[in-house]
Amino acid sequence: MSDYPPPPPPPPGPAGAREPVDALGRPLAAWGQRLGAFVIDMVFVFVVTFCASVLFGLRHRFAGALLSLVMAAAYYAVLNGSEMGQTFGKRVLGIQVRDAASGGPIGVERAALRYVVVGLFQIIPFFSLFTLLDGLWPLWDRARQALHDKIAGSVVVRLTPS
Repeated sequence: MSDYPPPPPPPPGPAGAREPVDALGRPLAAWGQRLGAFVIDMVFVFVVTFCASVLFGLRHRFAGALLSLVMAAAYYAVLNGSEMGQTFGKRVLGIQVRDAASGGPIGVERAALRYVVVGLFQIIPFFSLFTLLDGLWPLWDRARQALHDKIAGSVVVRLTPS
């Protein structure tokens, strides 16, 4: 036993530092969570669209590439625009897409816009720099928004503790 009182707990971080939150006070997703969800979704979409192209005999044809683009756009638009606001990858990592102003769902149209902004630029080699910049943007943005989030008026929030 000691006659001295226990030391105080360490400070939580820099004075006044707070984690960014959305319109409803939910913490915004970290860049690593967003990247992880993106990778999971890309693998999932690739496997599904590849199988569909093979099944329909469209592999190595323009129609196969078009089918992949339409399926990927539908996947992201429907799932990100739903009430849950989650693709498979986002669900695995406990994050969801929400309206930046209200905190509610963004709807299928704005979710499609989020995908089109990045998805179409991925297929045009000249714009790959834009795709890279878009992916890195949340690292320095106060609201942790990528450029496609800013265009669609969306944020990605964390549902689970980090």
